[in-house]
Amino acid sequence: MGKSFLKNSLIAPLIGKVQELFDKVAEKNPQKALELLLKLSEFALPKLRAIEVNNQPEDKHTSLNINIIDTGVPLASCEAD
Repeated sequence: MGKSFLKNSLIAPLIGKVQELFDKVAEKNPQKALELLLKLSEFALPKLRAIEVNNQPEDKHTSLNINIIDTGVPLASCEAD
């Protein structure tokens, strides 16, 4: 028997009663109803998990060689002459 089947078979018959109780609480104390809703949502919504991020550079180094060749042509300029 799978977990979802067990969960559904145990909880499904209670949904109407839980809604009824929630509505009664919400009428008398909306803040308490929201607190209950948040607590119940922990069982229905996926939980966030922390992951480790390693921003340390590895020991791999890449070399880049740049050769500048003088062609005798002046570089373009954005300034008006």
